[in-house]
This record gives sequence, C-alpha cells and structure tokens, in this order.
Amino acid sequence: MQAIREITVRKVALAAGIAAVCAAAPSVGQASIVVYSGGDDAVSSLAQMTNSVAAETSFAAAVSSASTITFETPVPADVTISGGSITNNSGCGALCGFNTTPSGQNFLLLDGGSVTFTFANPINAFGMYITGLQTDLVPQETLTFNDGSSETINTPTSTGGGGAFLGFTDFGASITSVTYNATNDIVSIDDVQYGSASPTTTAIPEPFSLLLLGPGLAGFAMLRRRRASNSAAS
Repeated sequence: MQAIREITVRKVALAAGIAAVCAAAPSVGQASIVVYSGGDDAVSSLAQMTNSVAAETSFAAAVSSASTITFETPVPADVTISGGSITNNSGCGALCGFNTTPSGQNFLLLDGGSVTFTFANPINAFGMYITGLQTDLVPQETLTFNDGSSETINTPTSTGGGGAFLGFTDFGASITSVTYNATNDIVSIDDVQYGSASPTTTAIPEPFSLLLLGPGLAGFAMLRRRRASNSAAS
C-alpha cells in the first residue's frame, strides 16, 4: 500500500510539472498591436532619415514576408489605393516630400485629406515612409484601421519638412484597409510595406524533460527503476 501511495504522489507531481511548463510557454497568434515609428527633422533624402530607417529596419525584421509598393511599377492587383496621386515632383521640393526608394523617383503625393489602402487579401502588418511633415500639423495626422475595433496610431512629430517611418504589426488580426489622414498637410508616401505574417516563435521546451519538470518526474522514474530491479531480484 505504501508503494501505491508513493506512486500516486509521484504522478500528481508529474502532472503539476507538465502544467507548469505549459503555463510558462508563450502563446502564439494572439492579436497585439506593436507600433514601429521614428521621425527626423528637416530632411531631403532617405540618407538623412536615421531614426526613420531604424524604425523601418525593426519593422522589416518582424515581418520578413512583407510586400512593398515603391510606385516605380504598377500597384499590385490585390491592392487598391484611394486618394493621392503618383508623381516624381511634389511641386515644393523636400518641404512637401520626396522619393525614398533607392534609385527610384516616384512616390504618392497627398495634398491634404487622406489616402486609403484596401487589400483583397487581409493583412496584419503595414508600414510606410512619410516625408514633407510640418510641425503644427503632424499631431493631427494619423494612421487608422479596423482589426475588430477602431484603431488609431499617431505620426511621430517631425519639423520643417520632416520624414518618418510609421508602421505596425497586429498578428492574429484580419485587416482589409488602412487609412492615412494628412488633414491639411501636403505629404509624400513611399515604400509601403504590407503583409500577413506570424510572429517569430520561441521553441517550446520538451514537455517530458526530467530537468524541466523537476524532482517530481525524476523521483517517479527512479521509483519505477527500483521496483523493476526488485521484481527481477525476486
């Protein structure tokens, strides 16, 4: 009877150990908005946009499968853009924005108002460069979308024809459109990135590892070996 009670205790310890590992393992696929943004004052080229590029680099690392609209080639068939116009001249120089694509020349010029990107295939990640930002208007400029709830992300403040990168991931969401509201500012948008991706996952420990589950499982294994030895001896 003593041996039976001991085995029962060890089994309870084993179950508790497995439950502890499962509780500690990170959950994957839960919706959570992560914003990637950086702004730079008075810029006239991508090379001057240090903070913006750093934000874009972090975004790209999180969304390795993103597609990019550079406006150097036709907009993909699964994307519809409402608002703004594709051009290679803002009409007022860097103060109103410029191209950010290496070796490119075109960008989307937005003369106030808003532009909406609509996706035939839902996305959960979006980002873009914005140039021509003016100090007094930037606080009013936002990125909005719906992931089941109405979401708003503010543009990072930049001065004197500043530039910025603004993006987000919302893994687990299903987003069909994203709108940038420029209010009364004249800005340029370029290198729009979008996609439907999953977060990088951390390997979950082997659930039957003796070391991870602690002395409960180790003791149970030792007890089984000892009982097997005693049976052989008798």
